[in-house]
Amino acid sequence: MTALPPFNPADASVTTILVVDDMEANRAVLARRLEKFGYSVISVDSGPAALALVARTMPEIILLDYMMPQMNGIEVLHELRGKNETREVPVIMVTARAEGEATIEALEAGADDYVTKPIDFDVLRARIETQLAKRKDASQLKRANAALDERVTLRSLTLADLEDELKQEIRRRQELERQLSVATAPGAAASGATVPATASASPALAVLLSDLEAKYDSFFLAVTSGRTPNLAQMADFKSLISRCRQAAGG
Repeated sequence: MTALPPFNPADASVTTILVVDDMEANRAVLARRLEKFGYSVISVDSGPAALALVARTMPEIILLDYMMPQMNGIEVLHELRGKNETREVPVIMVTARAEGEATIEALEAGADDYVTKPIDFDVLRARIETQLAKRKDASQLKRANAALDERVTLRSLTLADLEDELKQEIRRRQELERQLSVATAPGAAASGATVPATASASPALAVLLSDLEAKYDSFFLAVTSGRTPNLAQMADFKSLISRCRQAAGG
């Protein structure tokens, strides 16, 4: 096993470990050895005391003895895993070598790891660091997922805004085409019907709207295939909308 480097207080933040053991001598030995490794240690003498403490302040990891009066370690573990606030706190169960079935029971109940008595403190330290690393990785993954969800939401909102603008331009085009149809209908000139000013802009507007529709089709295809339009495409799309408004006299 690769030895862990000596603890240097300048190199790491202090990790708080909760030691739960009904034997005062055991708590004293664990606290002394763990503090030499650079951890901050809080110790309590029973399961109820541990549950009361975590309700007020959450340690980074819990070192939980299996054999205790009132509530044994398994019962405490069930309480921890049954609450959202404590469901993910790492728990290392401490059992005697003769308590093989207790070790299996602890792992099935949700313990993250275990150590056996008499404790090899180098092994204990390695297992503590492993659990801390796992928790850090899980936290980073949650933050990354949250950031991704936020980016997806923002892009969805942007696409929704662009779709609304496109619908407005389509309605504008339909209105212009209606006006052009009225202006060019047989008898319109003889009757003195006035050709709308926007009619003269219809050919150029039609070209712009055709380009706009092509851009929209490209956007739609990208979204339905799981791709995200890039900023350049979005800028072109926005520019086409502005040009359509200018051509329509808006």
